[in-house]
Amino acid sequence: MYLAGLIADDDAMTMDDLNTWVKHATSNNISEYTVPWVAAGGRHGWELANNWINNTHEHVAAAGWSTLSNVVALKPDSELDIPALRSLIKRVEETIKSAPNRVRYTMNGFLISAGAYVPALTEDAIAAAQRIGEVEIDMNGTACKVPVVKDYIQKIADRGSIGKKKKTVKC
Repeated sequence: MYLAGLIADDDAMTMDDLNTWVKHATSNNISEYTVPWVAAGGRHGWELANNWINNTHEHVAAAGWSTLSNVVALKPDSELDIPALRSLIKRVEETIKSAPNRVRYTMNGFLISAGAYVPALTEDAIAAAQRIGEVEIDMNGTACKVPVVKDYIQKIADRGSIGKKKKTVKC
């Protein structure tokens, strides 16, 4: 599935293709990275992400938040629905503490992406993160760390890279 995501023609993927793929993507690496890369790079990313974040299956909801993170990293701000993104930031603030583990992780990533890639949302993302406080995520015994939203966005600001979009999210 990972290789398929790297070589997929994002625009050729249908909503049915992506919905089937996310349903079977039970590995964190596939559901939180590969499927969102392809969804965000295609025509259906925004719509699918907004559907997936409401899914009761943790891996699908996590894929939705990751897809949103990738959409804001790729799409020009003029193509983004800034008021809807502000509402999503508010939703993260209100629900992150009670969300399932991997959904918390991808919500945290969404705050970072929104604040880093969309200058109009930088302050909103930082303020929400400050109100949320520390986000606890079980990293399954690994040495992986949960990025602190404010600190991560500040590093990007210090580099002068706020608002600098990616050409691709695939790696």
